[in-house]
Amino acid sequence: MLRDQYSIGFGRERANEIYTGAMSRMYGLVALGIITTGAAIWVGDRIGLGDVILNIGWLGFLVGFGLIFGTLMAANALAVKGHTGPATGVYLLFAAMEGLFLSWIVSRYTTETIGVAFLLTAGLFVGMSAIGMTTKRDISRWGPMLIIGVIGLIVISLVNILLLQSSALFLLINIVLLPLFLALTVWQTKQMKVMALQAAEQGNYEAATQVAVIGSIGLYVNFLNIFIIILSLLGFVSRD
Repeated sequence: MLRDQYSIGFGRERANEIYTGAMSRMYGLVALGIITTGAAIWVGDRIGLGDVILNIGWLGFLVGFGLIFGTLMAANALAVKGHTGPATGVYLLFAAMEGLFLSWIVSRYTTETIGVAFLLTAGLFVGMSAIGMTTKRDISRWGPMLIIGVIGLIVISLVNILLLQSSALFLLINIVLLPLFLALTVWQTKQMKVMALQAAEQGNYEAATQVAVIGSIGLYVNFLNIFIIILSLLGFVSRD
């Protein structure tokens, strides 16, 4: 009987270790992605890439967007297949490409605006992720609706950037997108928590690591988009 109790206790300790490790790895990779993007923005600004990005035209913009999006899809596909090492490397490549592509913000916005946008983003992200970690509600049905809404608005946003160039529509899109990405952060955090717990209960370290990498990619994308939206809204208000 004592042996059974010891085995149960050891099993729970092992499951807690796997779960804690997965969640720590996930948020660590999110932080590493943000740092990589920030460093790439600085490098891009130093070499004058920002001015090039602003003057590449709509065709160059679409090509750049396609390359970055393709890298994101590759990272996610590798993670889904369980190739967590290569997936992490491609994810960080994606984060660096995003930073280079966004290097124009240094010349477009003031340092104060960028700083405030980052702090607001960090606060909102932490708050939404905390809600996702602690909520007991079943929010599994949120995902498909939120993703469809985000994709639709991104398509409209691209059309507006390339063709319409309406500042009023730009403002409206960003106002609607912000709560969608905040809700996505809550949903993805809850989904990753549930999946990590399942992997931990099974004693499956590899599956838990896979969850960590998949979750970090999704949460990083949410953080980045929240930052861009808030920066755009602040710039709109301050006329940056």
